[in-house]
Amino acid sequence: MRTKRKAVTALLVAFTMMFMLAACNSAPGKGSQAGGDGKQGAAGNVQAANEWAEKSGLNKTETVDELYAKAKQEGKVVVYSQSSRIKDVKATFEAKYPGIKVEAFNLSTNDIVEKVIREQAAGIYNADVIFVKDASGAVSTELTSKKLVHKYLPTDLSAKMVEPYKSKSSGLVPYFSLRAIFYNTDVYKTPPVTNWWDLTMPEWKGKVLLNDPIDSADMMDLFLAMVQHADEMKQAYKDKFGKDIVLEGTENAAYEFIKRFLKNDPVLMKSSDEVVEAVGVTNQGKPPIGIGASSKLRDVVDKKLSIAATYDVLPRISVVGPSYLYVADKAPNVNAAKLMIRWMAGEADGKADGFKPFNVMGSWSTRTDNGRTDQLPIDKLHVWDYDSDFFYKNYVKFREFWLKMQ
Repeated sequence: MRTKRKAVTALLVAFTMMFMLAACNSAPGKGSQAGGDGKQGAAGNVQAANEWAEKSGLNKTETVDELYAKAKQEGKVVVYSQSSRIKDVKATFEAKYPGIKVEAFNLSTNDIVEKVIREQAAGIYNADVIFVKDASGAVSTELTSKKLVHKYLPTDLSAKMVEPYKSKSSGLVPYFSLRAIFYNTDVYKTPPVTNWWDLTMPEWKGKVLLNDPIDSADMMDLFLAMVQHADEMKQAYKDKFGKDIVLEGTENAAYEFIKRFLKNDPVLMKSSDEVVEAVGVTNQGKPPIGIGASSKLRDVVDKKLSIAATYDVLPRISVVGPSYLYVADKAPNVNAAKLMIRWMAGEADGKADGFKPFNVMGSWSTRTDNGRTDQLPIDKLHVWDYDSDFFYKNYVKFREFWLKMQ
């Protein structure tokens, strides 16, 4: 395998830290009752968090005017954000709501998870809004289920949303994106890849760019979705080659695909930006293809790239990557947090400027009233659902396989 840098272990370190901090947080003396065990302490923490959420009105739908009046008394809102586009949200929010300062921290989802666990274990409650993806189930397992963050989904917003985000989501999901296959439109007038198994063929040896999944939770989640749906990867092999797959020392067709893919010398890149820019540069004789964040299509015009993404790949193009908005437990500026979440979700009418930075090509609004009409609609996307429990339980196993195969 070719790589622009050594394989990193940041994600492993982050997960290890999560497990350690989570264990400490549920141990006796960390919020547990005197004489109780760790489970009683953890249950007590969850109960206290639930009581705080109810007292703070996270299950209520208040008017913007009511929230703004109370939020001005708080004076600020602190956001831990997975996206650098939070700077644009900050500008529009502060313009719309004078008197409320936005303190925004742009961090990776893994860093956010570790930071929240570490701070709350130490009794520090700094964050108000948490804006993250699930990071191979880490958010659902380590934050949501343990009530370190809370769902806030007022009815005037949920009424405009589609399922499962309307009633079955752990937090407010304003949009989702995917990992997509990108190709150079100067050379390819139609997508050159129609089946994931194409990437194991000799013509793509050393010509596929992607983020290292050890360092990218989104890329990791795509491979984990393949593992979960190995039966579909098996059928896709037969669709491609006209015969049943013969496994070569692996347990299923998904792991076999990954093994053969790695043998085909993919190039690991630092970011989706690097992937898209390398694929989309004009005047290339034999351009590579890339696997990257679908939302990077927003850069095509500004960076003058000759690039497109295909959403027609067997067995499925990708797994959905929801972006979640939560209120942090014991948020010191809870009313400002509610106001910010409403702003980033587009407000009741779907037109608030807080959603505009995320309403880009390659991202799909979960609402029926403010999505884009110039791309494939949600109901036409052939994708896998996000299974946080499966991803979390199988992350370590996949990581070890990936590292072994390099």
